[in-house]
Amino acid sequence: MKTITFTIALLFSLTVFSQGYKGAYRINNVQQNYRGPSHLSEFKIDAAKLAIGGIVEASYEFIGNDASGYGVSLLVNPRENDAYFEKFSITPFYRMYFLNRQHYGAKGLFIEGFSKFSFGTDDDDYDSYNTDNDYFDTALGLSIGKKWVNNNGFILEIFAGGGRTLGLSEASPGGFFRGGIFIGKRF
Repeated sequence: MKTITFTIALLFSLTVFSQGYKGAYRINNVQQNYRGPSHLSEFKIDAAKLAIGGIVEASYEFIGNDASGYGVSLLVNPRENDAYFEKFSITPFYRMYFLNRQHYGAKGLFIEGFSKFSFGTDDDDYDSYNTDNDYFDTALGLSIGKKWVNNNGFILEIFAGGGRTLGLSEASPGGFFRGGIFIGKRF
């Protein structure tokens, strides 16, 4: 009987702790409701690339705790754009958040490690024939940024970084820039 009671109590305590923290906290003597960062999702879109170049980059991030998150970005460049060589890319990433002084974490300063799988066309102006070369390549890189989240879950995120391609194709670029101004929603 003691073993059964102990097992039920242990299982109940594990399910209680796995549900995430819900409660209240105080900022500047004002009580705020808090839904802890346990298992939150974010969907964001890069407003800068969309407004300037007509390039669509959307990002999904899963936040497992208040200090880290991981996700994937998808970039689609639907029209011929000489300023941006990528036509399509998938970028999985992992983020670590620092300097979280508020109680609803996974915001503030972050460092991101990522890999990138991209297709594109390299316009080789140095070639006397001036031909376009299609490529596929993978890359590894780092970026740094900052994320702001308001009480309603709306997000503003600014980050920049870069990386180096692995050189799987002769036409692929040697390095690249990753960054943007993302807006989105946490749910």
